[in-house]
Amino acid sequence: MTDGLLRRFRWLYAPRLADFGFALRTTIAALLALVLALWMEMDDPQWAPMTTWIVAQNSRGQSMSKARWRLLGTCLGAVAGVALIAAMPQSAWLLFPVLALWVGVCCGLATFLRNFHSYALVLMAFTSGLIALNAANAPHQVFDIALSRSTYIFVGILCESALAAVFAPSLIDVARREIGQKVGAAIGQAVQALGSMMQGHEGAFLKSRTLLGSVFSVSDQIEFSEVEMQHRTRAGDHARAALASIAVVMSRGLGLSARMHATGDLPSAFVTPLARAQALFGNIQAALAGPDPLAAIPALRAQLRDLGAECRQQLVNDIIAVSGPTPPGRAAGQQHLDGYILNASLGVLLVRLDAALAHLAATQVAPAHDHFHFSIPPWRDRTAAWHNGIRSAVAVLMGGLVWECTGWPDGATFAMFVVVTCSRFAANENPVRDSIGFLRGAVWAVLVAAIITFLVLPDQAVWETLVLSLFVPMMVGGLALRDARTAGTAAPYNNFLPFMVYPGNQSRLDELTFFNTNSAVVLGIGCSVLVFRLVLPFDPDAERWRMRRQIVRDLRRIALAPAIPDPGAWVNRLTTGFARLVRHATTMSDAQTNAYLDGVLSAMTVGLNLIRLRGLLARGSLPPAVVATVERTLAAFGAWKGGPPVELARIVAAALAQMRAAVDGEVNLSRRLDLGWSVAYLEILVRELHMNARFFDVTRRFHLPPDGAAKGRA
Repeated sequence: MTDGLLRRFRWLYAPRLADFGFALRTTIAALLALVLALWMEMDDPQWAPMTTWIVAQNSRGQSMSKARWRLLGTCLGAVAGVALIAAMPQSAWLLFPVLALWVGVCCGLATFLRNFHSYALVLMAFTSGLIALNAANAPHQVFDIALSRSTYIFVGILCESALAAVFAPSLIDVARREIGQKVGAAIGQAVQALGSMMQGHEGAFLKSRTLLGSVFSVSDQIEFSEVEMQHRTRAGDHARAALASIAVVMSRGLGLSARMHATGDLPSAFVTPLARAQALFGNIQAALAGPDPLAAIPALRAQLRDLGAECRQQLVNDIIAVSGPTPPGRAAGQQHLDGYILNASLGVLLVRLDAALAHLAATQVAPAHDHFHFSIPPWRDRTAAWHNGIRSAVAVLMGGLVWECTGWPDGATFAMFVVVTCSRFAANENPVRDSIGFLRGAVWAVLVAAIITFLVLPDQAVWETLVLSLFVPMMVGGLALRDARTAGTAAPYNNFLPFMVYPGNQSRLDELTFFNTNSAVVLGIGCSVLVFRLVLPFDPDAERWRMRRQIVRDLRRIALAPAIPDPGAWVNRLTTGFARLVRHATTMSDAQTNAYLDGVLSAMTVGLNLIRLRGLLARGSLPPAVVATVERTLAAFGAWKGGPPVELARIVAAALAQMRAAVDGEVNLSRRLDLGWSVAYLEILVRELHMNARFFDVTRRFHLPPDGAAKGRA
C-alpha cells in the first residue's frame, strides 16, 4: 500500500526532467505576468497569470494554437460584450435572455469544430459574459472593462510565449521529425495488423479496430505540429493524407480478410502474392522502426510496386484461363474468378499503402512546387449541438435569476463563473465528467489560497515576497498538470489560484471578501455542474444511437446521391465515428464495445460496396437485366428507414442469386469479370446485413443478445 502511494505521487517528489521544466517555465511566466500587471497598476492583475496557465500546454504547438485562438476569441467576445451593454443598458431582464441566447449559439456551433477552433467560440461566449456582467451595474465603464480584460489576456499570452520561445528555439525541425515519427508509427501498426489479418489471427480484428479509432486522434495532434512549423510546408497535409490512406488500407484489409475467409480454400494464383505480401508487411514494419526510416521508403515502395505487378500478372493469368478455347468447369471457373478478385483487391490495397509511404516521405522532404492540401472533416452531431446550446443558455438564465432574485453583492461573480464553466465545457464530449474535475480543482485552489491569504501574505509588503509565496504552490500545480491522473484537477487549480489570492498593489484581501468572493466562484461552478447533470445530460448510449441513425442516413445517401460519393471520404467519416466510440468505450463492457465497433466496421464495408456497385453501373459494361437488378438493390437501400434489415437482406440475396445465374451464362469475358465483382459486392452486403442486423436496426437501442456474447468477424 505504501509503495502504491509513493508511485501515485511520483510526479511530485521525482518528476521527469521535461515535466519539471514545464512547471518551472510556466510558473516563471505566470509570475512575470503578475508582476507586469501589478507594475501597470491594473485593476484585476490576477487575470494575467490565469491566462498564462490557461494557454500553457504540453507541447509548444498546442500552446501557440491555444494562445492564438484565445486571443481571437477574447477580442471578438469583447466586442460582443460591449455591444450587449450598449444595446441593453440597465435592463437586466432583457440582458440575461439575450446573453443566454448568445452563449447558447456559440456553444452549439463550437460542437461542430475541433481542437482550439472550438475553444475560440466558447471564449467569445464567456468573454462577452464576463464583460457584460462586470459592466451591468456601470454601463458607462463597459469600454474600459473590455479593454482591460483584453490587456490581461495579451500580457499573459505574451509572457507564456516569450518564456516558451527561450526554452524551445528550434521548433520547425523538431515538429517535422515528430510528424514523421507519428505517421511512421501509424503505418507500422497498420502493416502489423494487416500481416496478422492475412494470417487469420483473431486478435488482429480488435487491433485493427483500435488502430482505426486512434488514427484521427493523431491527425488532431498534427495540427499543433503545423503551428510549430508556422505552416511553412505542406507536411501536415501530407501527414493527414497518409493517415487517411492508412484508414482506407485497413478497411481494404478487413474486406480482403473477410473475402479470404468466405472463399475457403485459397486459389493457387493467390497463394504466392499473399505470402509475399505477408513478408513485405513485416519488412515495412521493421524498416519504419529502424534508425533511418526515410532512407528505406524508396526501396519499400519499389517492393510494393513489384508485388502489385505480380498481382496484376496473376489476375491476367486467371483471365486467360477462363477465356481459352476450352472453358474450364464450373468449380475451376469459380476458382479463377475468386483468384482474380482476391489479387485485384490486394493490388488496390498495395496502391493505397504505397500512397501512404509517399506522403510519409513528403512530410520530411517536400516535393518541388508543393501545393498539396488535404483536410479531414469532423463528425457533426446536430442533436449534441442543440443540447449544448440549450444547456448553456439554461445555465446562464439560472445564474442571472439567482443574482436578480437574491440581490447577492457577489451575485455578479456567481453569474460570471456560471457563464465561464458552462461555456468552457459545453462543447466537451462528456461535460459532466470534465466539469466535476473543474469543481474539484477550484476547491483545492480555495484551500491553498486561504493558507496564503491568511498566514503568509499579511506579513509581506512587496511584490518580491508575493512572488516567492506563490512560487511553490504554482510549481506543485504545474507538476500535477503533467500527470494524467491529476491533470483534470490541476488545470483549474492553476487557473483559479491567482484569482482567489487576489493580489493588488494597494490592498489585502480581508476574510469577509475572501469567503464571499471565493464562495461565489465555487457555487457558480457547482451550479454549472448541476445544470450539466440535470438539463439534457450527456448520455453515451443516446449518442451511439444517434450515430447509428446517422450512419443509416448516410447509407441511404450513398445509394441515392446524384454523384457517386468518394470512398476515401466515406472511410474518413466512419473512422471519426470510430474515434468517438473508442474514447467513450470506458462506459461499456468490452463485449459491448467490440460489438459496436464491429457494427461501424460493417457499416463502413456496406457503404464501400454500395459505392463500388454504383461505380460498376457508371462504367456501363453490365447487361441491361443486371443493371435493373443493381438499380433495384440501390433503390431498396435508398428506401430503407433503418428498421430491421430482414427485407433489405432478402432483396439483396435475390439480386445475388440473379447475378450468379448471369455469371454462369455470360460468354463475354469483360462482362463476366464485372459480373464477378458484382457478385463479390452483393455477397459482402448480404453477409454484413445478416451478421449485424441488430446494429442496423436503429428503431431501438443496440444491445448484445441475452447470452452477452459478441459475434466475431473472424
